Amino acid sequence: MTLSISLTIVSFSSSFQISCHGIPWLFISVAGLYSFGSQFFFNLLLALLLDIVVVAVIKAFTRRRRPSYNVDDQYATVKLVDKSRFPSGHSTRAVMLATLFTLVAPINIILWLPLVGWAGAVCVSRVLLGRHHLLDVLAGVPIGLIQAVVMGWMWRSEDQTKYIMSLFGDEDPWSSA
Repeated sequence: MTLSISLTIVSFSSSFQISCHGIPWLFISVAGLYSFGSQFFFNLLLALLLDIVVVAVIKAFTRRRRPSYNVDDQYATVKLVDKSRFPSGHSTRAVMLATLFTLVAPINIILWLPLVGWAGAVCVSRVLLGRHHLLDVLAGVPIGLIQAVVMGWMWRSEDQTKYIMSLFGDEDPWSSA
């Protein structure tokens, strides 16, 4: 019975870990930007890049190792950056995204509670899976909040997004014409 509950917790925790992995989020933002060219996807890409840079710089300075009981079974990780544990990049990203989607570029208010619950579950999953100590996750929360505030200041309007995108050319690179 206890083993069944433990496996269920690990399974759910792994799902939350995957749901906030940086690579799918980057892919979604680039694909959305390419497909729709919208302000939302441009700003999402900026936010994700900000998160990657901030977390990588902090991890480079702290160089604290992951917990000794951590099992290295994560997919699509950058081993040079992912050796360090402080702060939790998943936590910074989850909190930043939840804050952006509720306050900066609000989604329907009905989705706010599930979104905040998702961010909390991602943070808890990092500890349950042994990827981080509690302090790593707790430090990720204010960093994610600060990143969301910075993105609120940096948020580009639709016109600004179109102008920036025009700097990269208006032609479809995949068309044969």
